[in-house]
Amino acid sequence: MRAGEAQNLADAATGRHRDGDLDEAERLYRQALALDPALPDGLHGMGLLALGRGLPAQAIALIGRAVAARPEIALYTLNLGLALHAKGHLEEARAALHVAALRDPADARAHAGLAAVLDQLGRHDEAVAAARTALDRAPAGATPPGMIALVGRSALRAGDWQSAIERLSEAVREAPSDAGAWHGLAIAHAALGHAGEAESCFRQVAALLPDDPAALANLGARLFENNRLDEALVVLRRAVERGAPTAETLSNLGLVLLALGHLQEAERTLADSARMDPDQPGIAVNHGTALLELGRIEAAERIFADVETRFAGTIDAARARFDRATLLLATGRFRDGWQAFEARRAVLRGPDAALPDWDGGALGAGRLLIEAEQGLGDVIQFLRFVPLAMRCAAVSVAVPQTLLRLARQALPAACVVIAKGEPASGCIARAGLLSLPLLLGLDRPIWNGPYLHAAADGVMPEPADGAIGLCWAGSPDYRFDRRRSLSLVHLQPLSRCDRTFVSLQQGPAADQPTPPGLCLARPELPPDLADTVALIARLELVITVDTAIAHLAGAMGRPVWLLNRFGGDWRWQDGNLAADGTSLWYPSLRAFRQPAPLPPEIAWDATIEQVADALSDFSRGKNGLSH
Repeated sequence: MRAGEAQNLADAATGRHRDGDLDEAERLYRQALALDPALPDGLHGMGLLALGRGLPAQAIALIGRAVAARPEIALYTLNLGLALHAKGHLEEARAALHVAALRDPADARAHAGLAAVLDQLGRHDEAVAAARTALDRAPAGATPPGMIALVGRSALRAGDWQSAIERLSEAVREAPSDAGAWHGLAIAHAALGHAGEAESCFRQVAALLPDDPAALANLGARLFENNRLDEALVVLRRAVERGAPTAETLSNLGLVLLALGHLQEAERTLADSARMDPDQPGIAVNHGTALLELGRIEAAERIFADVETRFAGTIDAARARFDRATLLLATGRFRDGWQAFEARRAVLRGPDAALPDWDGGALGAGRLLIEAEQGLGDVIQFLRFVPLAMRCAAVSVAVPQTLLRLARQALPAACVVIAKGEPASGCIARAGLLSLPLLLGLDRPIWNGPYLHAAADGVMPEPADGAIGLCWAGSPDYRFDRRRSLSLVHLQPLSRCDRTFVSLQQGPAADQPTPPGLCLARPELPPDLADTVALIARLELVITVDTAIAHLAGAMGRPVWLLNRFGGDWRWQDGNLAADGTSLWYPSLRAFRQPAPLPPEIAWDATIEQVADALSDFSRGKNGLSH
């Protein structure tokens, strides 16, 4: 009688438990166990209550007694396995859940629990198999939690990015608070180059884990990759503040500081990163880059050489060699610099070349294809070497569309100029444009006079007499654009010179408001740079930051003043100056350098004042091109 009454109470308790009335369920379970302390359903029910309250040890003790009494009941064994898992007893949990799945193969919950434990044990293939079984056997609309995410993570490990995205997208719809699934989804999107989607997913992770340093560090790294530097700086600083930062987090923070112009803080941060993980070559190269930007040449060169030696054959060794090449070129060691500069082919990989590389010798039959590389300024600068290559072979040159007409005007008629991507008829070998100095055996830049000229059919409007061209910003896609570019408002001191200026600016910066007092004409500039050349030819002077405009004016032999950041590109450094101080690349160019590694908010002030003073002298007829 007492046994029947106890079971009735346990059944009633189970009903209340299922309905969510936990207090009443506990009261009834306790009454049942008071009548029959060994009642399996009572023990099991009280164990479930303990498990739900975060007391896995108590749950194991209670449900274990139920299993001992009725080992044939799969549900008891299933919940014992879940309690063991919650307590961290993974192998014991795996054994119990395996038994539960064998006793009731149709119960998706057993397979799901087993999948979760196997995944934590690192037995990933078995875990995925169990997860797929759980998904197959789950009733419609009752997908076991975490199983879709587990299958998605499996696809992630296998590099099946699209499958991972499909599964993990489903997982986060099922469980929006699953930070792990959001993180996996971010990784898959990033692998496929979906920059915006990856950033959005990392934001979700950081929102779910707002004080987690790793979540903040991952978001900061993605923001940096997407060139969202100001926000990346804030997020990465928070990551460092929230806990002991990793070397990678410090490295990313240092790179952001470097890109924003906080050079000295960047170097200190990157030095800390390198000390934290001295065997990480990528971090060492980043530190070397910061030292190079600060002008600490010998220290940077030691780091680059060390990485090349210790990590030969890796992409980081190629990065170190490429950076060392820019150092060698900056200091005038051109022959060694051109050789090391070939490392860019590994670092800045383009599409696989369809033609064999040219060795610099006479080619005989067939044509040589010379392919433009990197930015527009690089192409303009290195076009001067093409006529020398034409002494060895018939040449075709592939350039960006915006330079097509200009290159045809600049190069000898025998040179076939095509747009990049067009078929190169008759070509049997290829060379990168920036490889020509090496292939031609040159030990220094050459200058045989201006090689860009305005065509007679130029369509640009006639500027005012004595007008001066202005270009104040480069492409915002360039990682260090915030350091080389400035806002038009910074050029307000030039208004003291009472001159008419003409905008040579393209891109988003072209719409910046004109500062008070500055007389600035804004002609519509076609994308074809041949038309810009026609305009520059009619200007008295060009003042520009480090963009293609500096190369255009310099290659034309027109007076050009370069506003150059501290450190700056290798081609404007002292090793690229002749004995009289003129540029080896463009004798008509005068560089105005930032005087020191100043904070970005004031870095340009002294330089712009110097330019304004020089412009006043220039306007009074003094020699504005002296160095």
